[in-house]
Amino acid sequence: MESVLEQLYNGELYPYSKFKPTIEQFKIDRDKAFNSYSKLLAKLPDELKDEFTKLMDDHLNLLPLELKQNFIDGFRIGTRMMAEVFADPIAENDT
Repeated sequence: MESVLEQLYNGELYPYSKFKPTIEQFKIDRDKAFNSYSKLLAKLPDELKDEFTKLMDDHLNLLPLELKQNFIDGFRIGTRMMAEVFADPIAENDT
């Protein structure tokens, strides 16, 4: 089996494609938000519906950018942790 780094390099590993919310509360809150959106959209006059939908779409387009940044930050933290793990231990007399 190839290493994770080899899989990433070869384009065989797509961490983002594996993202599936498994937290039950997320699913409940997502459904509530969609229901609220649908109810509000139904109440709006026709001339505001397109504008409101565009506004919501613009906000939703920010989510992938946030997820990307969170992934990058988490990866950096993990890498720093691994660097510490493999670093030479500090001798007790040096402190």
